[in-house]
Amino acid sequence: MSSAPGTLDALQHAVAASRPGPIRITGAGTKAARLAPADGDVLDLRQLTGITSYNPAECVLTALAGTPVAEIEAALAAHQQYLAFDPTHVRAGGTIGGTVASGLSGSGRYRYGGVRDFIIGARVVDGHGRLVTSGGQVVKNAAGFLTHHALVGSAGRLGAIAEVTFKVFPRPEARATLRADCASIDDAFAAHERLRAAAMDLEALDIEVAPDLRGATVWTRLAGAADALPARLARAQGLLGITSQVLQHDDDARVWSDAAECAWTAGAAALVKVPAAPTRVVAVTRALTPLGTCRVQCGGAVVLLATSQPLDAVHATLAGQGWRGVVVCGPAHGRRLGATESDAFGARVRHALDPDQRFH
Repeated sequence: MSSAPGTLDALQHAVAASRPGPIRITGAGTKAARLAPADGDVLDLRQLTGITSYNPAECVLTALAGTPVAEIEAALAAHQQYLAFDPTHVRAGGTIGGTVASGLSGSGRYRYGGVRDFIIGARVVDGHGRLVTSGGQVVKNAAGFLTHHALVGSAGRLGAIAEVTFKVFPRPEARATLRADCASIDDAFAAHERLRAAAMDLEALDIEVAPDLRGATVWTRLAGAADALPARLARAQGLLGITSQVLQHDDDARVWSDAAECAWTAGAAALVKVPAAPTRVVAVTRALTPLGTCRVQCGGAVVLLATSQPLDAVHATLAGQGWRGVVVCGPAHGRRLGATESDAFGARVRHALDPDQRFH
């Protein structure tokens, strides 16, 4: 059975009235494969759309889960504001609920943080069809368990995300990007580390690694006041220590739009996110590159692997080093890979929201 609720009441009814058995949630299909009724009861949330509240003065926006991120970005742009965690798959039609469920942020996470740092409230329909509210529509500290934070990266396991509230930021006055092509991965990581250690207040710092480690490109983005940007660019170029190209205006925007759309993953069957750290990012990248194409994000905190290899091979590589990863795009969306760890608290949360384990 498949249903496409267009209101919160209809969503609650669809969950409560569905037959016993698994419930699977689908949206625009930009990060997970589109589902068919054969997969169990399917909740298609593409009709659950609309910005329900937006206060530019308070920098807070609330939208239903099926709202395309592009629609949200257009509304924010009219007030010179934006989603600073740099959502992905916007051009492809990605929804705000899918953004939360995948937990996938773009390169802008380096300066401002990821999805979890910006979501301040949510409403979710649990396994009984109840509408559960967490957080609110104001930027303040909240007491108790933050269910809306638990929804980030949950891949639909906790319930049907119905509505989310985000804090938003003023858009920077100007931006520019440095592109530095390196002959070796060692040169790229050395330049990357010089910039990272300088605490330059960069907006993004990525390394795009060539297949088989045949060189790499360091991408550096700066944003802020237009009159200060030339001096900041000059300092960043000096720290890079290698020839770099300055990209501005449309050229700058295109680089990061393509990165957010994961254009560099073309042809891959899955995108895997592997948490790293500056101390081990080189080892993680070298270990994963034989399995596909890698992009280092967030100053070395994350390595993304675009792969068409069997996920069991990725799992074995990660587990052998004691590392963990998660599939953030592809048919196996939400699958955990690599080393396992006890998650007793997470199990208690899942039991509270979905005691019959209906959401998958």
